[in-house]
Amino acid sequence: AQCIAPLGMESGLIPDRDVTASSSYNDGNVGASNGRLNQEIKGGAWCPKSQITTESIEWLEINLHSVHVVSAVATQGRFGNGQGVEYTEAYVLEYWRPRLGKWVRYRSADGQEVMPGNTNTYLEKKNHLSPLIWASKVRFIPYNSHRRTVCMRVELYGCYWSAGIVSYTIPKGDKRSNGIELVDITYDGDWGAELRGGLGQLVDGQFGGDEIREAAKSSAWVGWRNDSHVEPPALIFEFDRVREFSAVHLFCSNKFMRDVQVFSEAIVSFSVGGRHFQDEPVRHTTTGDNIFEGSRNVTIKLHHRIGKWVRIELRFAARWILISEVVFDSDVAQGNYTPEILKVINAKDKTKVQTSSELPVSTARQEDPLYMAIVVGVLTALVILLVVAVFLIVHRHRHRKCFASPLAKTTVAHRSVPEHYNSSASSMLHDNKMIMESALEVKSDEYQEPYQAIRCTPYFSTVLLEMKDLVTDSNTALSDSSNYDYAVPELSSAPLLTTKRRLAENVVERAAELLAERDVDLMAVREASMHADDPRRSAASSLRSKLSVMSPSQQEIRMEVRRRIDGPPVAEFPRHRLRMITKLAEGTFGTVYIAEAECVPQYGGGIVSADTQVVAVKFLGNEASTRERYIMEEFENDVRVLASLSSPQLTRVLGVCRSPPIAVVLEYMDMGDLCAFLRRGPPPGMPLLLHITVQVAAGMQYLEALNFVHRDLAARNCLIGKGFNIKICDFSTDIEAYACDYYKVDARAPLPLRWSSWEAVLRNLYSSRSDVWAFGVLLHEVFSLCRRRPYERLTEPQVLQNLAHLEADDGMFVCEARSPACPREVYEIMRACWRRDADARPTFGELRERLERLA
Repeated sequence: AQCIAPLGMESGLIPDRDVTASSSYNDGNVGASNGRLNQEIKGGAWCPKSQITTESIEWLEINLHSVHVVSAVATQGRFGNGQGVEYTEAYVLEYWRPRLGKWVRYRSADGQEVMPGNTNTYLEKKNHLSPLIWASKVRFIPYNSHRRTVCMRVELYGCYWSAGIVSYTIPKGDKRSNGIELVDITYDGDWGAELRGGLGQLVDGQFGGDEIREAAKSSAWVGWRNDSHVEPPALIFEFDRVREFSAVHLFCSNKFMRDVQVFSEAIVSFSVGGRHFQDEPVRHTTTGDNIFEGSRNVTIKLHHRIGKWVRIELRFAARWILISEVVFDSDVAQGNYTPEILKVINAKDKTKVQTSSELPVSTARQEDPLYMAIVVGVLTALVILLVVAVFLIVHRHRHRKCFASPLAKTTVAHRSVPEHYNSSASSMLHDNKMIMESALEVKSDEYQEPYQAIRCTPYFSTVLLEMKDLVTDSNTALSDSSNYDYAVPELSSAPLLTTKRRLAENVVERAAELLAERDVDLMAVREASMHADDPRRSAASSLRSKLSVMSPSQQEIRMEVRRRIDGPPVAEFPRHRLRMITKLAEGTFGTVYIAEAECVPQYGGGIVSADTQVVAVKFLGNEASTRERYIMEEFENDVRVLASLSSPQLTRVLGVCRSPPIAVVLEYMDMGDLCAFLRRGPPPGMPLLLHITVQVAAGMQYLEALNFVHRDLAARNCLIGKGFNIKICDFSTDIEAYACDYYKVDARAPLPLRWSSWEAVLRNLYSSRSDVWAFGVLLHEVFSLCRRRPYERLTEPQVLQNLAHLEADDGMFVCEARSPACPREVYEIMRACWRRDADARPTFGELRERLERLA
């Protein structure tokens, strides 16, 4: 995730005790703790006691405790429910962190200290910081060119500084002949012949371009000339704790036509105490590149060396060395380590050392033809074995699918069915004259390949819909052996639940419709096997068995959804009835706005004549209206499916705007999302919290009956309205306030890692039972009032490692602890949701019943 998330002033994650001020006009009414962005607490802002001038000494301080990267700040004036008139037109930032030991005044890249403030009392002014700052405390100092009374509400944006670097020491950079200063101008430590005790552009995440001239504008490069230093340049990095290092990456320039090249050798040394560095440093040599001048990343493997200080000495390959960024791959080392002690060498040993240094032996550089031949032979054998293994796996995989795939050409009715395997399938012959149901039945606990929802989907960002096309076109009825093991709905090729082609016989249509249904009786399989030679009799007997197992409620829900999908298209919502209020979220595929709407249709089809209602309007990305026609077809298919869902606990599709820009109108609730509601409001009573969770379980029970998988169930994706009514949605994926709740694993899209089950994260397997896991985390959120993040003591990589322990079933998985306000009975429900075996987790129907008994 990017380092842009709010740090907690608005949401309340930063407690009142960590917000202090130099003075307040009235501590109870406009004290420091009231200076929270977008909040109307008591007087509505922090107001210093004295009036502000250009020499003001009043400040509002925020204590983050640990070092954070602050990338932006925002301010507001005092709105005070329309009564306030105070705001600050400008302000100054100061920051502090333990290694600095002093307050440092922030300066922008162009050297300006004063930052622009507000022009009214209600609109926020957000300033992005360039360069970034590393701070554990931040002060806002109001500033005004003329004396006036000011009030402020503030917010910080950024992220936790997880790299662990507390400072670095480097030689001061040199100046090029054309006047470009190749110095670390953003460095905030002590300046001299060396830069000490601070942080700057070598760790700010900004990489230099191919042109050195860019340094004149953005100071992207730090450079040293070989004739201006007696010793080679050495970079010393100090870390917060003793760490285990696996690699370091140095981003270097290679403009060899201008006497700039990547270093010829890097010598990396380590130290626990910082005074003496360990023997046997890591040496890395590079090969000069006189062909390509592009900047490049040089990676040095550090072989899990231990230290708290790392020293990198660079040897020149040309006249100049230019470095833009240094990144370490490291983890906190486990165990106790003592600082190094300087070894005293007597004269005799010293002579030996000098003698040995005269004849250096480097076996790593010797070229042994026999050794190379052995290495090449071993690698060739490994490649051959790998190719053979892949061939066997693919062959076995295809052979197995001929018997296990529901879409296979051949029938296996004459084969005996193992007792541990439970599956069912049907296929239609090319001429639709005969229907044959195989003896395989979909396993009740089988995971389905998740259906990736179309980019214009309003909510439920990834949906599993096992109710695939009930009738397949005759020319695609049979599938070859290259099909997936699991059915993947393809909306782009045919409308979902299409009604273009129907079978003549109702019993066959019902059999196909119930094909994705779970828990089919094994006796039906055996009966189908005995009558495999009579396809119609086999289908009818299987249908009778399925109808006897399927609950009436599930059957009614599915038939109702089917009726809605087959009905008329989703109604057009007149654009003139919408009035945009504010932007809620913005992502890759669209923007969501909060709006007021007139004449919103209700559940019964009635219309509120004059009242307005708050709604959410999701616009597709700008490119969607100009792309091919299938974009609109996919949009219509998705919206029709989602509009067919009818549950009081789900946000409804109210209508669509089909003229560009394409948009869909969705329900929204007056009190916003559940997470923000629980954080900012007074603590609700236990009956209300249980009432909230029962509603969420009821909404998910409805989705479970249709085999829809939400994949992002959390308090932030639940809306709350009047009467504490809950509706499940999926608006929060792109909301800036929740950006830190998503984490990118491998090359996949960002995941809600702390809410996801182990099989979803590590195996990409999603089902209603993975939603049950997320529901357990939602219970933790609700009963901790969303003021404690799940696994708050673990970083994202540690959460990932914790889930890996559960996958390995090695007994090292650490479950989320019970919060003090959570009843023991509710915590037992959470633990049931977090069972390793997905089949052992309760269904949403069972969860609803247990919570209703507690309520």
